[in-house]
Amino acid sequence: MKRNNRIGTVISTLLRGVVLGGLLASLPPMQNAGAQEQTVRLAIGYIPHIQFAPLYVGIEKGFYRDEGLRLEIEYGFGMDIFSLLQAGKIDVGLSDSDQLIIASSKGVDLRAIFQYYQKYPVTILAKADRIRTPGDFQGKVIGTPELYGTSWIGLQLFLERFQLKDKVKIERIGYTQIPTLLADRVDGVVCFFNNEPIQLKESGVRIVQWNVKDFSPMVGASFITSTSILAKKRDVLAAFVRATEKGIRYTIEHQEEGYRISYPYIGKPDSSRSKFFQSVLKETCTLFETAGPYGSMDPEVYRDSVATLKRLGLIDRDVPVEQIIQSLR
Repeated sequence: MKRNNRIGTVISTLLRGVVLGGLLASLPPMQNAGAQEQTVRLAIGYIPHIQFAPLYVGIEKGFYRDEGLRLEIEYGFGMDIFSLLQAGKIDVGLSDSDQLIIASSKGVDLRAIFQYYQKYPVTILAKADRIRTPGDFQGKVIGTPELYGTSWIGLQLFLERFQLKDKVKIERIGYTQIPTLLADRVDGVVCFFNNEPIQLKESGVRIVQWNVKDFSPMVGASFITSTSILAKKRDVLAAFVRATEKGIRYTIEHQEEGYRISYPYIGKPDSSRSKFFQSVLKETCTLFETAGPYGSMDPEVYRDSVATLKRLGLIDRDVPVEQIIQSLR
């Protein structure tokens, strides 16, 4: 997932097909929709996308309805999810857990309640005719979307793993990884495992890639709420967890149907893009895999992630896992 924590334009979509207008930040705090049906407002700092298929499946298959829930999703690049949670303007946000740990180290009182990605999605890739091994990056340029956030952390883990710190030039390129790489303006790019590599391969570009998940246990994205919302809506959030787990399981087991269900939610892409989105969904499903129930949060993985972020100098103290995650199972 690509996202950051700066306020930007918000595209609001009710996942029952009703389009909302206005900025999410201007909305008043949530109120219960009624005794029979509770509204859960979820914010995602991206656009409607096939990587969120389990949510669309959960709505269309009635998993949320069966739990007495009405799920609304608000989308927006640059959405400040943590601030919206603290203000009580949303119930849940989908964000990167490394950013949650950093925020928690600064005293922000939020909790992960469901692990969406069990593995870190960042990858570093290059064209195979320019780079063959990590060592080939010495003296070369790697482009990264931003100099902060999950992509930046993934790059630091790559440089650390292959002893490349201070041996490569890093350039901020925004979210232009593919055109920048194809134009040879950089030698490698930081991107996401379930997106750009698929596009390049389907375009016939020979690439090499190093997935951070293959050498680092850094925790992936999760559904996050605040302790205040937890205290008020614990049962509602527990129902959200149950329904979302069902959505993930069904999507993994019925990927072709999952794509068809998601099709109207992601803007009805033309048939030439169908193969790409199905491939993205297939790779995304591998990020959900876990030994336990889907959405399980592993305290040990969070402890390792805290230690890693401290080693990288991104936090200055240890953060107890109890201040980061809260199981609702």
